[in-house]
Amino acid sequence: MDRIEIELCQSLPPREALNGILKQYYDLVVRRMREMGFEIDQAAPESALAEFWAHSEDYLPPHGCLVIARNSSGEIVGCGMMKRLDPETGELKRVFVTDAARGTGTGRALIEAREKVAREMGLKRLVADTLTPNVEMRSLYPKLGFVELDAPIETTTYLDQPMLHPHLHFFAKDL
Repeated sequence: MDRIEIELCQSLPPREALNGILKQYYDLVVRRMREMGFEIDQAAPESALAEFWAHSEDYLPPHGCLVIARNSSGEIVGCGMMKRLDPETGELKRVFVTDAARGTGTGRALIEAREKVAREMGLKRLVADTLTPNVEMRSLYPKLGFVELDAPIETTTYLDQPMLHPHLHFFAKDL
């Protein structure tokens, strides 16, 4: 694997470039949900993409951040976002690394970059949720100091997708 560069975006990358990585992310989420037995509409990835773009400003300064990982060819091979939930809490969203970049420390670097921004924003806590089959994130979060919580927290997914409640795992880290 070639060198991976982590880039903190001050503005949205070109739509086509960001859509490329987000489509891969949403396709993976939908596939995992189907494997869990959920009947997911064929249009779900496109709907999720549209939802992201409708709220994309939430993931840019001063409300949050968008971090991407690029390989030496400039191709986006990973992404991660954070948005402010309340004056002290940020929520990590859409952490994704392509197969080619897995095992390179890219996921860790994407989380650490957002953690740094959260501290700079004056946030005191980061939270995240993930589905049961996302073993990658369920393994990585604790390695980075996040604690899995026994009770649910009102993350975006928790509030928007009640059918997922039994399948969500929640993590938090005090900054």
